[in-house]
Amino acid sequence: MVKKPNKNWMAIVGLVLLVVGLVSSAFSEPPSDLYDHEGERQSTLLVFVGLTGTIVGLVLLMVVARKTTKSMAPEYKTRANIGVGIGIILQLVGFLAFRAGVGGPQVVPLLFLLSVPVLAWGCMSYAAGKGRSKWLGLVGVLGIFGLAILTAIPDQHEGHEVDTADHDGDPKKTLPPSSGDLMDPAS
Repeated sequence: MVKKPNKNWMAIVGLVLLVVGLVSSAFSEPPSDLYDHEGERQSTLLVFVGLTGTIVGLVLLMVVARKTTKSMAPEYKTRANIGVGIGIILQLVGFLAFRAGVGGPQVVPLLFLLSVPVLAWGCMSYAAGKGRSKWLGLVGVLGIFGLAILTAIPDQHEGHEVDTADHDGDPKKTLPPSSGDLMDPAS
């Protein structure tokens, strides 16, 4: 059996780009002086680096996550996709509401508080689907950073893709033979 190349480097690069992008965006405050062209240029550069780093980092993490879910059992895959998807959407809506100044002072913290258990549940399913302890998925309380860390952790099932095809309903084609089948000459 030929071992496939490890994709952990891609996840680590994605995590680093994501962190650099978000930190860069956080420091991209426009200058208060209208005639500060150097400050405006620096702010624009930080926004560009932040946006580019965040997008490229997220794309790399999604590529790695897609590859690692190929060997995942369907029930873990479904729960991970639902939990992570809803958790990330709640956090993005909270972040956008904060940046836009919409909603009352309780809306943003409420959205973030609602996202934590949902995202953690999705990450717990993701960790279990990768053959790890489901409790490792509690790293999901760190939000997108926890998900990125979980994505970088190697899959225990790597190289063992799940076959979800029915094979015409013939259970002998989908299940390994039991000890009774080996002794029964009629099979």
